[in-house]
Amino acid sequence: MKKSKILSLIMTMIMVCTLFISTQGVAKASDVPECVDGSYLTNEDSSEVTVGSMSRGVYLKSGSSTITKAGPGKIAAGGNTVGQKVISKITVDVTVERYVNGKWGYYTSWIETNYNSVYVGTSKTLSVPTGYYYRVCCVHYANSDVSDSYTDGIYI
Repeated sequence: MKKSKILSLIMTMIMVCTLFISTQGVAKASDVPECVDGSYLTNEDSSEVTVGSMSRGVYLKSGSSTITKAGPGKIAAGGNTVGQKVISKITVDVTVERYVNGKWGYYTSWIETNYNSVYVGTSKTLSVPTGYYYRVCCVHYANSDVSDSYTDGIYI
């Protein structure tokens, strides 16, 4: 008698678990953003990434890349570089890329440099053609240390 109650309880638990699992949404491949060259193609309003100090870096502390929707057909793009201390030359090299025909391609770029500083940052609002994904890639220089960062792609 005890054995049949335990078996009945186990069977009931299995049915409840099966029912619970079958009613849960299963992620479809189309729900997962596509990743191209390290950047996901998203429908987010912005993307920002920060990289930390290099393992052997003496001068570079961190760097960031950022992209934000700034209105119809506009993006705000930029980046910054932070030094470990005041250094003689600190630079951020910003490149905006556009996703066309299955790959990232150059759209525009600029460089900002500060001397005898611990920080450099730059941002621009750009008018861009709509119907594309855009991302920002930055190269961060602090004297002889170099690192890079890049955002996910956002759809404009």
